[in-house]
Amino acid sequence: MRYRAALLDFDNTILGTEQGNFKAFHDVLHDIYGHGMRVDDFIYFTGNSWKDIFKYISKKYGKVSPEYIHKRFITIKGDFFSKHGVRIADGFHELMERVEIKAIVTGSSWAEIEVFSDIVDFSRFDTIVTCDDFLNGKPHPEPYLLALNRLNIEATKSFAVEDSRVGITSARSAGVFTYFLKEFADEDHTAIADGAVDSMREIFL
Repeated sequence: MRYRAALLDFDNTILGTEQGNFKAFHDVLHDIYGHGMRVDDFIYFTGNSWKDIFKYISKKYGKVSPEYIHKRFITIKGDFFSKHGVRIADGFHELMERVEIKAIVTGSSWAEIEVFSDIVDFSRFDTIVTCDDFLNGKPHPEPYLLALNRLNIEATKSFAVEDSRVGITSARSAGVFTYFLKEFADEDHTAIADGAVDSMREIFL
């Protein structure tokens, strides 16, 4: 393979977390505001960073700060996945063995992904870029540009794996060849990606 670095999204890419995230977020809204996710909330939920989602909810419904919503989300999310478990992407371990340089580029916070430290060995990644690290989240290229800068590697020597429209746009805007991973995705974004795979294993075929 001509690429030295793999830049991986986290939610619904490394782990199949989207349905659990959806349930946790629904429960957070019910816990704080007495109702679950409404239609316009769901539309905003899809593809935006958690930081932006919490700001949106706090501004829309008031009552509590984005930081409070975030803390409740982490607690409820942790409880959910401790009880129900989570699927790890097919071919993930193979990818980790075969690629020299690895990074996570996610719109989640470190506190949110740390919940899965018993499943994913984060020490194997050369850098982890979370929403704690940037001002402009996906689809802006900043998260991927930051990862490339930290790794001191050119975009042309890297590839990204993403599941969402905003993630694919972010990575490609940073000049990174981007695979759309279908495994956990709810929508087909093949048309806007450089390549599409059902499993990370197919990247090496």
